[in-house]
Amino acid sequence: MSQARPDSIKSLVLEAFDVLFNQRDYVAAERYWSPDYIQHSAHIPPGRDGLFNLVRAAPPELRYENHMAVADGDYVLLHGRFINNGRPRAWVAGDVVRVANGVLVEHWDTLQDEATRDESKSGLPMFGDRFPTAQPELTVERANEIVAPLYEALNQPRKKDVHALLAQACHADYRSYSTNDEWLSREALCDMFIQMGESVPDLAWSIEDVMVSGDRVIVRGEATGTPVGELFGARPTGKSFNTMSIDVFTVRGDKLASAYHVENWVGAIQQLQR
Repeated sequence: MSQARPDSIKSLVLEAFDVLFNQRDYVAAERYWSPDYIQHSAHIPPGRDGLFNLVRAAPPELRYENHMAVADGDYVLLHGRFINNGRPRAWVAGDVVRVANGVLVEHWDTLQDEATRDESKSGLPMFGDRFPTAQPELTVERANEIVAPLYEALNQPRKKDVHALLAQACHADYRSYSTNDEWLSREALCDMFIQMGESVPDLAWSIEDVMVSGDRVIVRGEATGTPVGELFGARPTGKSFNTMSIDVFTVRGDKLASAYHVENWVGAIQQLQR
């Protein structure tokens, strides 16, 4: 088989990285990665499944940015950066990929935390032409400030400007996950809050506890209210509910980028029907 041209092999590998890390299209990614993929990494489990499962477990905001790609025969050397990786710093990555028969078959990598201007002994950035913007430490106090507008929108939503409050708290590309795969956009979430306010005019949502880990904020909350309209298929009975919620947010900059949330609505509806 004739060897692929350098431009062609580079394009193949960059396209593969975009499909897997940015688009998160695992079915399409199988066309780029060999089922017998060989992994030489201290951070990634063996094989194609090890890589795909690592990406599945990463924050939905994870993105790969490429700075340089060089091809040499069957090998492609990438200099890139993984941002929004769930760590305090982006990872600057040197990846070497071997390609055979049009698919990625073997991989080596070197990963480093991206240095700030003060930390760089060379005085030059590790990626691109500028240093990363320093972010203030995510403390519990700062986390409370960031999430506060979202919970404010959940307290009697009919009386609030829900769209403005969520815009204050969340990025425009915010994703609210109710399962590992299903999510609502910020605008769709606004509509849901407003609908809940119609069904439960006295809806109250309090923050009971806040914990911070890296760029993650975990909030334990409590929701109470007395429905006057249908709530998740249950008709109003004049009774009230009191239920717990758990939200796991990812912060990007000074706003929320995503959330995975769980509420005990089954228990709440049971309270209404007793």
